[in-house]
Amino acid sequence: MENQTEKQIRVYQTDDLIVYWDAKQCSHVGKCWQSLPQVFKPKERPWITMDAASPEEIIAAIDKCPTDALKYELPEGSKVDPKIAAGPGWVDYKKDEVTSIKIKMIKSGPLRVEGAAQVFDGDGNLLRQSNHIILCGCGKSGNRPFCDGSHVNK
Repeated sequence: MENQTEKQIRVYQTDDLIVYWDAKQCSHVGKCWQSLPQVFKPKERPWITMDAASPEEIIAAIDKCPTDALKYELPEGSKVDPKIAAGPGWVDYKKDEVTSIKIKMIKSGPLRVEGAAQVFDGDGNLLRQSNHIILCGCGKSGNRPFCDGSHVNK
């Protein structure tokens, strides 16, 4: 996983699975804790309990993450079938670059971007390149232009 200290990515690991969580990229949509509430517990610390489900179940939940805030990879010697661990949540996942980009407006919420996309700041600096991006639609995010879920609390 690229430059973890710069991004302040938290790492959770078992013998069979490594999970990365980038809090700055998370919009707190809840797909993870809705899928596996016994694993993803946002009000607890640590908030990910890796031994509460199988690695395959955790992989399936992370593959549903709309922001790429959760990613996974298999450590050397993992018993998980690598074919299962190659979905959208895999750290080396690459979506077909010729696929069109979809932008969905969420009612009273953010903009969901799906497809190979790049977001640049006003000076032309690349802020993020990803297949899943959630952009702030209300202007209340502390991590603009990305949604951090602040609109829910304001």
